[in-house]
Amino acid sequence: MTRALSIWLLTLLLLTVPGRRASAEEVKPPFNLRWGETADRLERLLKGAKATIIARRTVEGREAWDVEGLVQIGLKRTVFYFSAGELVEVELQYQKDDWDEAKYDGFMGDVRRRLEQRYGQGQLVARKKEPNGDVMQTLVGWKWNQNNTAIELVYFSAQSPSQVFRTLSVHYKTF
Repeated sequence: MTRALSIWLLTLLLLTVPGRRASAEEVKPPFNLRWGETADRLERLLKGAKATIIARRTVEGREAWDVEGLVQIGLKRTVFYFSAGELVEVELQYQKDDWDEAKYDGFMGDVRRRLEQRYGQGQLVARKKEPNGDVMQTLVGWKWNQNNTAIELVYFSAQSPSQVFRTLSVHYKTF
């Protein structure tokens, strides 16, 4: 058997193993957007969707827009990041006052399962629960990398005896 035929057969075997993906799919930004979308075009799309840019700021040398009014269950805010006027990251921030820890856990599990179905097993990048003074902080994060793009799923909570803050965010990124 020739070397080329052996490599071809090994590749075919690996591609047909259950649970393996035939090709790595690029992570695409949400809302049917494309990486490199111009800020001008996105602003027109947001106006058409009746969403509101509530803040424009600079974050780590990139332009960031905080947007409210895009409709998804639990979605409080979306942050669009631009480098040289082109879309490079979208952060979906989920937060509901009436969601308890179990609701956030369930929501995160659902999102994680959908991402794993599409992109394979994610990498656990953070899992810690520790006090900071009288506040108990919890951080859990997962990451999927595909073809110079990535998705990060992050849960954060800070709970004191009298207050609680919880948020879940999904970051779509291109490099």
